[in-house]
Amino acid sequence: MNKPDGRIVLDGLAVPQSDFASEAARTELAQMRAKRPPYYDAIEAGDIDRIRTLWDEYDTLPALEKARALFPVNIDTAEFGGVRAEVVTPAGGVPAANRNRVLINLHGGGFIAGAHARALLEAVPIASIAGIKVVTLDYRMAPEHVFPAASEDIANAYRALLKDYPAGSIGLYGCSAGGTLSAEAVAWFQKEKLPRPGAIAMICSNASRMGVGDSMPLGRALGVSVPQATKLRWYFDGTDANDPLVSPSASTEVLAKFPPTLLISASRDFFLSHTTHFHLQLIKAGVEAQLCIWDGLWHGFVWSPSLPESREAFDITAKFFARHLGAQP
Repeated sequence: MNKPDGRIVLDGLAVPQSDFASEAARTELAQMRAKRPPYYDAIEAGDIDRIRTLWDEYDTLPALEKARALFPVNIDTAEFGGVRAEVVTPAGGVPAANRNRVLINLHGGGFIAGAHARALLEAVPIASIAGIKVVTLDYRMAPEHVFPAASEDIANAYRALLKDYPAGSIGLYGCSAGGTLSAEAVAWFQKEKLPRPGAIAMICSNASRMGVGDSMPLGRALGVSVPQATKLRWYFDGTDANDPLVSPSASTEVLAKFPPTLLISASRDFFLSHTTHFHLQLIKAGVEAQLCIWDGLWHGFVWSPSLPESREAFDITAKFFARHLGAQP
C-alpha cells in the first residue's frame, strides 16, 4: 500500500529465508527470531548493569566459549596510553612476518556494552586466523560517558602503539559500534595530526549517521531488532550528525585521507544502507574500498563464530590486513 508521504506498507508479504545462506545460518536466524533475549527488557528499562550482565550471560559468553575452542589464542591484559586492553595473540605465537604489525579492535555493543567478553569474541578469531597481535580496547561508553570519549581513548592507545609500530603497520577494526568507531577514529586522528593507519575494517556498522536508509526498517523486520535504549543517555547526545568526527561520510575532504577500508554487511543487517552509502562515498573520494555482503544474514552475524559465513568474513578480514598493513601508500 502506497502512502501519500511516499512510504510503502507491505501487508501480508511473506519473505522466505535466503537459499544463499548456509543451513546453519538459516537455523540460527529462525531460533533468534523465535525467542526474546532477556536483556531486551533491561534495555527498555534503562538498567545498564543488567543490560551488560545479561547480554554477556545470554549471548556473548556462550559464543566466546565456542570461539576459544575453534581459534586457539593467548590472552593477556595491558594498558596503552592509559586505556585498559586485552592483548590476544595466536597460540603458536606471532609469525615473523607479522611481528611488526598490530590490530586495534573496537568492540560492538551499542556504545553501552561489550567490554571484555564481546571484545574477545571479536579479537579471538582474527588473532588466530591472521596470526597477528590484536589489542582490544576497553574504551569509555555511555551512559557514563558521551562522544568523543571513545575517540579520545582510541587516539591515546594509538599514540602509545606508534612508539613500537609504524602507522602503516597498524590496523583498526570492529563490529557494529566498533566499526563506527574505527571510521570515527580515522577522522579523529586527522584532527589530532596523527599519521594515518594502514587499513581499517568496518563490520555491520554505521559511519553515515546523518540519515536512515531502506535497510533500517527492513533489517529490523527480517533480521534481528534490538530495542532502543531510550531511557539511557545516548553516546551521541548533543552531537551534530553532519560533523565528520561523528559521521565521517559527511566530509569528502576527510574521506579522501582514509586508508584502504574493508566493509562487511549482510542483506538483513539494519545498517546495510549505511554500509553501502559509506562504501560509495569512499569510492567517490578515491579511497580503495572493498565491500562484502552476505545474503540472508543479519546484523552482527560474525558474533556467531561457528557459522561458515563468519569464517568467510574472518578469512577475508585477515587477508585484507595481510595485504595492506606495512604496504607502501
